[in-house]
Amino acid sequence: MYELLIRVETLCADAPFSTLFGIGTISIVAGLLLWLGGIYFSSAIIGILGAAIGSFCGLLVSQWLDTGSLLSMGIGAAVFCVAAVLLRNIIIIVLAVIIFALAGGVTYSSVLLGSSAPQEGAGEEPGLIGSFSHMDSATRLAYLNQISEQEQGFFERLKALLRETLGVMSPHKWKLILAVVVGGVGGYVLIRLLKKAVIALCCSGIGALLVLVGLQGFLMTGDLRFCGVFENKRFALTITYFSMVGIGTVIQLILARSPNGKQAQVKDA
Repeated sequence: MYELLIRVETLCADAPFSTLFGIGTISIVAGLLLWLGGIYFSSAIIGILGAAIGSFCGLLVSQWLDTGSLLSMGIGAAVFCVAAVLLRNIIIIVLAVIIFALAGGVTYSSVLLGSSAPQEGAGEEPGLIGSFSHMDSATRLAYLNQISEQEQGFFERLKALLRETLGVMSPHKWKLILAVVVGGVGGYVLIRLLKKAVIALCCSGIGALLVLVGLQGFLMTGDLRFCGVFENKRFALTITYFSMVGIGTVIQLILARSPNGKQAQVKDA
């Protein structure tokens, strides 16, 4: 968890105030809804997700067929939103499998990246690979500038960081694929056995992560470093995250048992 957040912090280190504030606001609002009310708002979340995907597909179609972008995006959003709500149960199963598969891959990647030691004899150049946890803030920024070839744009830095991460993971790709497959199969089995609990767990896991990222963004607007608090006690960050996931899952299951929650589930069915 620390390795993931320190990479986000390094990537956004030079971002303007408005970007950090926007990322923080959106992440915290969306995170709180998912973390504490994922089951209660599941239909709305599925509909919004379908509309977002439909808008993107409509934009691609408009470029392909040379039609109006807004019209294509509107039609795509409407069609995908309705389809997502009608196929809600199937989509929930698919999303749960994807989330568990990604969780397996991200967990393995974080452990591998976090345990990657700095290279010896790198000279004055920041020849470090893998773990940002082993670098101080100045070295992390220098290394990011090096791999992005001094490009200052956010997306250029993001692409460079993704290339670097994939390069580190490449020798372990079969283990990574195995972790993804195991996570996906585990998610499918669990959702067939404990559908409500698994949905709550997935929503809580994503929501808690978004809340932490949003809090990190807000603190960076004041030139504060969220990861600095956990620098010498990184395991505490993992404990904090999983505690949040557990609390959010329990609260969602309690809400699902309430009269309003049951009425919402009946409407969804």
